[in-house]
Amino acid sequence: MTQNQQPTKKRGRPSTKVKLKNNPKTSRELFFKKYKDVTEFGIYGVDDFTKEIIEYLWNNPEITFHVTDENNSRLTNMNRYFGQRSFSMYRWNVYPTSNFIEHPPVDIILVSKDCYDSVIKRPNPYNINLILLEEI
Repeated sequence: MTQNQQPTKKRGRPSTKVKLKNNPKTSRELFFKKYKDVTEFGIYGVDDFTKEIIEYLWNNPEITFHVTDENNSRLTNMNRYFGQRSFSMYRWNVYPTSNFIEHPPVDIILVSKDCYDSVIKRPNPYNINLILLEEI
């Protein structure tokens, strides 16, 4: 190439595609696209991501939630928060952590990041879908 034919450099930062970490709102939208036809969800562990999903899906009165958490204080706080809402007695079910994975009440279980390691170690005889929202 001659000097006249060399490509010129563009000013500024080179364009690259960078995948940003999911935040609760983006994971909520991606989750809703994948699982919009499901009406029952199991939730193992409550964090910011799962709370955002629950609040978003609460607008649909057909959806029920089966919830458990290893940390009893978090579960108690969520039980107070969602137990005060309308028709929560029909839609909000709290379970102990024992046999929640082994004998699940639902087909899809959302798992919080801090409980994911302990859930993976437990036996899953029914091959339930365990979903970590941070990795959707």
